[in-house]
Amino acid sequence: MNNHNVHMRDQKANQTAMLNRTTRQTIVNMIEEITLVIVLWGVFLLASQA
Repeated sequence: MNNHNVHMRDQKANQTAMLNRTTRQTIVNMIEEITLVIVLWGVFLLASQA
């Protein structure tokens, strides 16, 4: 019985770690997208000034 509780706790810890990893990756992807949009807008504005 005690072994089952340890297994469940490990499973929960792994699930939490994977969720944190997924969340972190999503945030990084969003930051990359926002940065790309800002850079492209900057290039567009510079090109339109010329």
